[in-house]
Amino acid sequence: MDGLVDLVRDDIRSFLEGCDELLFNERDLQIHLAMSLQKSSHAYDDVDLEYYVPRSELDGYRWNSELRLDLVVRQGNEFLPVELKYKTRSISRRIERFGELLTEAAVVVKNQGAQDLGRYDFWKDVRRLELVRRRFAAVKNGLALFVTNDPSYLKTGRASSNHAALSMAAGVHGRNKQWQNGDSFCAREHPAFELEADYGIVWQQFVTEGETFHYCILQV
Repeated sequence: MDGLVDLVRDDIRSFLEGCDELLFNERDLQIHLAMSLQKSSHAYDDVDLEYYVPRSELDGYRWNSELRLDLVVRQGNEFLPVELKYKTRSISRRIERFGELLTEAAVVVKNQGAQDLGRYDFWKDVRRLELVRRRFAAVKNGLALFVTNDPSYLKTGRASSNHAALSMAAGVHGRNKQWQNGDSFCAREHPAFELEADYGIVWQQFVTEGETFHYCILQV
């Protein structure tokens, strides 16, 4: 029998690859994924959103922000936290509202840019999931999901770049997550950290309304 982490990972893949409407932003992804998990044939006992964990409970937590996990799935006495990131390039569409097709195209998916910080935030999610798993016996694993229509996230990049250690290209990545230039604004505002293990990234893709999206699901 598959464990909870395998069931949820499979449900996430089914949701993304069966998605027939554009997700406008990260909150859109969070809400629709939560609704899909709630309807899953695996009959989870609970799917919670914005699951608050005081940072004072997590030894080694390096950030000033509080921790609100995007999703937490419970089955029996086991809990699985899921963190989400949705980083996009802009998409314009004529959309239907209140039964009418609007007259002009609207920017329904925004251009976010700042890919270096996007990579940092993904690995930060991984680290926070590690800390949660280490603190709570009922948490055996965690999942970090990253969805994007920006292919730059899949590229290796230059070894000399400030964010080289934060690469999300396919393959295995080391534990040390730091900026090359320790005096840079990014380094001052976004502290370096170390992961508990090396992690491999495998990218997959799906197409929604003619737009290609890439995603990876990393298990902690």
